[in-house]
Amino acid sequence: MSLGASWQRREVGGQTQLFLLGDWRIAHLDGLLKRFDWSRESQGCVVIALNELEAGDSATLALLMEWTQVQTSRGMTLQIRGMAQPFRELVALYRLQDMLHIDHD
Repeated sequence: MSLGASWQRREVGGQTQLFLLGDWRIAHLDGLLKRFDWSRESQGCVVIALNELEAGDSATLALLMEWTQVQTSRGMTLQIRGMAQPFRELVALYRLQDMLHIDHD
């Protein structure tokens, strides 16, 4: 597992997706979020892809909830794809299924 965390905007099937890469747990988020500008990075994104996310925790879920709310306020629905089973279990524990639009790939 790498200790770094980053993101990439990619076009997939004609759709702009934001891929979260590496470890997005709270211990690593402070430095990452100082470099990350959601308002700039999210433009045109309707999908957050977690396929390459190596680790996440409740802090990661808090970010996904905030981003979902921001996109909703913009009149867009944010889809979350590629969520691993342990992370899905965390979503279920906090009962966030209705708030987060998770694709069951």
